Amino acid sequence: MDVRCLFLAVCLVASASGAIDLFIGQCPQVPTKPDFELNKYLGLWFSYANFDAIFQFGSSCVRALYSLKSDGKIKVVNSGSFDFRLFGRSVWRVPIRIEGEAFIVDPQTPGGLNVKFGNQPDMGGKANYLIMDTDYDNYSVVYSCTELGSARNELAWILTRQKGVRPANLDNIYQRLTGYGVNVTNFKLIDHSNC
Repeated sequence: MDVRCLFLAVCLVASASGAIDLFIGQCPQVPTKPDFELNKYLGLWFSYANFDAIFQFGSSCVRALYSLKSDGKIKVVNSGSFDFRLFGRSVWRVPIRIEGEAFIVDPQTPGGLNVKFGNQPDMGGKANYLIMDTDYDNYSVVYSCTELGSARNELAWILTRQKGVRPANLDNIYQRLTGYGVNVTNFKLIDHSNC
């Protein structure tokens, strides 16, 4: 069986289970922050809300730590907890953690990063983590989209420097994303209680 067909079949099963969302059509063209400054972005970020992702399904306390490596690449440490739920309540939490690395794909568009974890297939050096906007101190808006034939898998995150704190400009963020064709009703709030 062709690897692409197998990958698409896995994505369809994951989509049917609610672990990922597949949408019809190509990825929208979204801009990155034109004057992005990596050094200001480094440090700890908490996921305020994000689209469902198979690697974050059922997770709470989601956070990401970005630091500069000696080779100029970015060390990425994502962590959180996987919640086993019974009747809507968390009955058991298991810590999760994964390390990866990122690099700026094109210095002319520094907000476009290529992020890779473990044995994840190489995306050909393309930017798969688009920092659309950030003020570095309070919020960041990140978008990612992968085309799968005539469908696409979209991921998006609204990150904050403080866990569980709603960005003051959240309505503006949603309006901008909607203007680019991103369906903001797909955002799910991340639970940061008992972290």
